[in-house]
Amino acid sequence: MKLNSATRALLVTAASAGVCLSAYAADTRKEAKIDIAVGGTVNIVNGGGSVALHSGPGHQLLVSYTVHSAKVEVDQNTSANRQRVELVTHALPGEKPTAEEAKVDYDVTIPAGVSVNVSTTSAPITADGVNSEIGLSSETGQITVHNIAKSHVHVRSVTAPISLKDVSMTRVDIQSAGGTVQLSNVTGQRVTVGTTSGNIEYQGDCSGGGDYILTTHNGAIDVTLPATASVDLTARSTTGQVENAFPLQAKSHNSFVPQQGRSFAGTSNSGSSSLELQSFSGRIRVKKQ
Repeated sequence: MKLNSATRALLVTAASAGVCLSAYAADTRKEAKIDIAVGGTVNIVNGGGSVALHSGPGHQLLVSYTVHSAKVEVDQNTSANRQRVELVTHALPGEKPTAEEAKVDYDVTIPAGVSVNVSTTSAPITADGVNSEIGLSSETGQITVHNIAKSHVHVRSVTAPISLKDVSMTRVDIQSAGGTVQLSNVTGQRVTVGTTSGNIEYQGDCSGGGDYILTTHNGAIDVTLPATASVDLTARSTTGQVENAFPLQAKSHNSFVPQQGRSFAGTSNSGSSSLELQSFSGRIRVKKQ
C-alpha cells in the first residue's frame, strides 16, 4: 500500500511521540515519609544521579527519588527500633542498565538529631543546612556542603571535587586522593584536610581558637586570610616552594628552623587559632585578603 506524504509525516510524528512517551514513562518519582528515632542514622548508597540533603522539622525522614529506568530500584529498610534507615539503589536481577539508566536522583529532608551517611560512585552530593553528623563519600561526584553549624562533617573522595562554604563551629575531616578541596568561611574546633595530589584552597579567618591542618603530597595549598585573622601559622614543604604575602610577627621559639623558600612561621594578632600547612613537593602560598 502506497502512503502519500501527509500520511507518512503523520506516522513519523506519531512514532516520535511514542518514543518520547516511552522515555517519559520510564521516569518514576516516588515519595515516602519514614519514622526515625532521635539519634538515628540514615545510610544512602547510590551510583549515579544526584543526592540532595536538607534539614527539616518534625521526626520523620522525607524521601523523594526519581528512577529513570525500569531496570533499577531503591530498597528501603528500617530497623525495628527505628534507629537505622537504609536507602540503596541497585539493578534488578538479570538487568544490566547503562550508566544513564542506572541513575537515581534523591532529595532527602533530615530531621534534627539524625545523622546521615551518603556513598556514591559518580552522583554529586549536596548538603544544605544539615546540622547533624554528616558522612559523605564519592569517587567522582562533586561534594558540596554549605550553611552548616555546630556539626561534624566527614568527607572522602577519590577524584571528586569538594566544596565547603559557610560552615561554622563544626569539626571537619576531609580526605581526598586527587580532588580539589575548596573551603570558604569554614571554622571549627578542628579542621583537617589531607590530599595526595589535589589542590587545597582556604579563604576565611580561621576563627574559634581551633586547629586547622591542611596537608597535601604534591598538590598546591592556597590560603587567603583577612587582616583580622588571629592565627599561629606554620608552613613547610620538603621540596616545594613556599610563599608568604601575609603580615606575620616573628615567633621567639619555633619547633623547626625556617628555611628561605621552604618554610616560615609567625603569628597574627593574638594567634588564638593554630594554622598548619604542609606539603611534600607542592607549592604553598599565603596571602592577605
